[in-house]
Amino acid sequence: MWGKWAVAAMLVGVTGCVGGEQGHAEGVMEPWRPVAPENLVLLETTTGTVAIELAAEAAPAHVAQFRAAVRSGVFEGEYFYRVIEGHVAQAGLEFEQRLTDWPLLPLEAERTTPADGFAPLGNADLFAATAGHRGGFAIGREGEQEWLLNCTGALGMARDAGPDTGSIEFFIPLGPRRYLDRNYTVFGRVIDGMDNVHRLKRVDPEAEENYPGLFEKGEAASKAAFAARAERLSGNEIVSIALAADLPADARPAYEVMATPGAEWDALKTSKRDYSGIDAFIHTPPRVLDVCSLPVPARRVMLQNDD
Repeated sequence: MWGKWAVAAMLVGVTGCVGGEQGHAEGVMEPWRPVAPENLVLLETTTGTVAIELAAEAAPAHVAQFRAAVRSGVFEGEYFYRVIEGHVAQAGLEFEQRLTDWPLLPLEAERTTPADGFAPLGNADLFAATAGHRGGFAIGREGEQEWLLNCTGALGMARDAGPDTGSIEFFIPLGPRRYLDRNYTVFGRVIDGMDNVHRLKRVDPEAEENYPGLFEKGEAASKAAFAARAERLSGNEIVSIALAADLPADARPAYEVMATPGAEWDALKTSKRDYSGIDAFIHTPPRVLDVCSLPVPARRVMLQNDD
């Protein structure tokens, strides 16, 4: 099923191969870092393939349960059942009647951590005292508190009104939804294939008036109701989902993310701030960046043989 990932990885024409750590003994920081296979989720939908990096340090309980759900196969054949234009694409089992096997998780929307390894954006942010990046993830900070941001392509955990009611229902913002920051756990981000998320059909969740037919009127009514739901959501099916770590080594894709902090990242930010050389501009824009407007680059890389 994932053979095409292997072919795609072999054909990407970039220099370097995955391997090693971000820094060397000499203290030289590598400009790109490999994505650990245990943190690389490969999601195949009817609209195309999506690669997600999990943020295990930021939300360990959420990442652990999400990995378990992926490995259980529970998502396969399910749908993105709530796709709201300009808001989010949400997927999973949808109904609480189907989620009883999955424990509720404590909110992991923010954590206390030192500033070491945090790369400030370099200008003020509307929502956070300081914004920037850590390990490629968009971050907000206030004092020693730190949280991942709901930028386009973030991977967040949906929940009920209570803060500790998330389980395995996940969402991906289709645009910056910063008012969700610190209120919902963000535990990863899309690093490839966000265009395929945008291509999902816009749909609303099942109307509550249809719940009796799904769960309360017997097997025949339930089968018919779920068949109608499947037809309505057919363009948004999760065909398959896997962790790269669970694929054969010679059949898994490999990704790298630009190091943050890092010299290449600093140079990229500078280039996106300075529009003074554009002759067509009458007014030169201020030299500022929005933290969500410049995602940290990621790239697929050639696989390296072990011999």
